[in-house]
Amino acid sequence: MTTEIKKTYRHFTDEEIQRANSVDLIDLARQYGFQLEKGGRKAMHAKQSGGLYIFKDSNRFYHWTADEKGGPIDFVMKYGNASYQEAVAMLLGERYESYIRESVTYVKEEKGEVILPDKAENFKRVYWYLISIRGIDSQIVSVLMNEKKIYQEGKYGNCVFVGYDETGTAKYCSMRGTYGSKPFKMDAVNSDKSYPFVIEGKGNHLFVCESPIDAMSHATLAGMFKKDWKDDHRISLGCVWDGALERYLSWHPEINKIVFALDNDYLARDKDDNYRNWGQLAARKWCDKYNEMGYDVAIHKPHLKDFNQDLLGIRGGKTPADLDTIRENELRLAFEKDAVDENSLEEFEL
Repeated sequence: MTTEIKKTYRHFTDEEIQRANSVDLIDLARQYGFQLEKGGRKAMHAKQSGGLYIFKDSNRFYHWTADEKGGPIDFVMKYGNASYQEAVAMLLGERYESYIRESVTYVKEEKGEVILPDKAENFKRVYWYLISIRGIDSQIVSVLMNEKKIYQEGKYGNCVFVGYDETGTAKYCSMRGTYGSKPFKMDAVNSDKSYPFVIEGKGNHLFVCESPIDAMSHATLAGMFKKDWKDDHRISLGCVWDGALERYLSWHPEINKIVFALDNDYLARDKDDNYRNWGQLAARKWCDKYNEMGYDVAIHKPHLKDFNQDLLGIRGGKTPADLDTIRENELRLAFEKDAVDENSLEEFEL
């Protein structure tokens, strides 16, 4: 059993949040050291920022290369490396520490054994789904099925992905439906996300993906571009938490280069309807973390949302440039829907 400290915080009122988001963003950017220049009829551009624009009328910012936008609170969170509570407190000119009310002890429950679903008599439907619908290389699917990392659930025909510990005991299990436009997704009871789904490699190079299908798609693309997919390690985290990565590195001290091949959530939004590219935010955060630990790090960002969408597009005859055009058009439509100033939009050099 492990013990953690759980803290509760003062709730900000709507009026306080509005005041925090009313702080002049242009002045705020200058306080953070940005040198601003005219960037359009109603926008200021931050020099050497990788595409940061600040809109005067709406008091909001947009960072082109990171696909992120928001108001003053989001700006402080991004450029001040602050939590939401810290950002609001800073903008109100108050101390964040004063919001801690109480500490209570929380006892973390240990998981039991993961409960794997029953296997089907054959895996034909899952084999068809992964190859014909998801575009994954048949050799990759066969290898992983032989390694008992993929199988077909008996009752519903779901695709089952399994992660093991170093002794070969199943610890992680996620299920994905093979029917419908919005397929079923669920982790098995007692599934532990600190154990990755693994495509074992032979070298010192590790690709980190979010889902098993992403990892298999990335391996398939490597083979299509004349690389041996078996040379490099690939894991999926099942989320945007790096617990499984830490565990896998402890098993493989020979790995010295990590490439974060996470989702490109360029149209994703947070609870406040602000754009938030969760996958790429995590990739940049982990690059900092693992670089400080001595690893060579890099980011491999998909052209579209994830590497399976890239794979299906390329199998459909599209080039990487075509995929970029699709993404840019989707972004443009989203901006138009959000009524982004057209003159300022031209400055983003789509």
